[in-house]
Amino acid sequence: MNNKSTRASNIELLRIFAMFMIIGYHVILHCVNVQLVNLTSIERLQNGWFNNPMFYKQLLALSLMMPFGLVGNALFIMISGYFLAEREIDMLKISKKLLSQLAFAAVTLVLASSIFIRHVTQDELNQNLFSYIRIQYFNKMSWFVGYYFIIMLLAFCFLNRFLASLDRKKYLGFLFTILAISQLSWSGSLLDDLAKGLRTVVIGIFLYALGGYIKKYNPFEKLRGYVLFLVIILTNCLIGISYHNTAIGKIQSYYYNQNTTGAQVTDFTQSIPKFDNYSIVVVIIGVCVFELFRRLRLPELKFVNAIARATFMIYLLHDNGFAYSIWQTQDWITLLYNDFWGFVLKLGIWTASIFGGGLLAYWIFVLLKVVLKKSRVLFYKE
Repeated sequence: MNNKSTRASNIELLRIFAMFMIIGYHVILHCVNVQLVNLTSIERLQNGWFNNPMFYKQLLALSLMMPFGLVGNALFIMISGYFLAEREIDMLKISKKLLSQLAFAAVTLVLASSIFIRHVTQDELNQNLFSYIRIQYFNKMSWFVGYYFIIMLLAFCFLNRFLASLDRKKYLGFLFTILAISQLSWSGSLLDDLAKGLRTVVIGIFLYALGGYIKKYNPFEKLRGYVLFLVIILTNCLIGISYHNTAIGKIQSYYYNQNTTGAQVTDFTQSIPKFDNYSIVVVIIGVCVFELFRRLRLPELKFVNAIARATFMIYLLHDNGFAYSIWQTQDWITLLYNDFWGFVLKLGIWTASIFGGGLLAYWIFVLLKVVLKKSRVLFYKE
């Protein structure tokens, strides 16, 4: 093992891409989907355009976006395994990074939510329930932070040494064994019965180890690039077919209940599918996207590398109730119903704006660190 650290711009670009996927997914999950299924929200915004027993192509398109965030999570774990599986992990450095950025993000959100309420009109307060952040949120921030930390801790304690002891055949056997445990219904359920979230930890171990395996053995070397695109397309076709079957089944059930009971069934809400982090769909798409970016031949792009360093802070600042409540001031459903491509454009603009805001906050954080470092004499005696 060694401690040399290098930054490949193609992988750093992948970090940025993964963060865009995560932000877009969170907007859909915590805002668009809420407006789609929550009857209180529908009544408030008068946007029940999809509350009819019909199949809508717009919702089919949304279903194809639902794995985005989870694929982004998988990519971050794979990237860590790719660079760290053969290195000695510095848990002090990782812990300091996580805790310092957590602290900055928590304080920033407390102050931002306090300032925000002063600039919201009374009409807006009456129409929207905003979520304001308390300093206790430091201990409750994005679940992914704890997930990532557990994987890094396991790698530090034993996983890296264990992987280093395996030859190629045994390494591959370990990967398939861990994947099977997480994917098989009974064994997967057993994991979560033993400890809530353990199944997600196991798939995290798989993704981390897979990243290391790809770096060490390059198993997809002879696989043509178009095959990876084809696998992604076919996987999305299966997602679309699955959504279509579910939607048609729900519509049939609606009419069946209406005909058998004789009563007028009025409440019909559409829904879009949700995936788990251990879903095989997430794993397949994640591996293909990772391999496609890994094959990019890019020179060292310092501006890409600099932006990629901000992704953790961006993750923290956007994944919270305060951000969700701001997003929910927009009527996403009416736009989705009337102008799908306008919806996609707006989603892209909001995603980029959220990313940009988090990037700015990260640069302020870095500047603050520099100032504190130079001012250390004020805090410590010689």
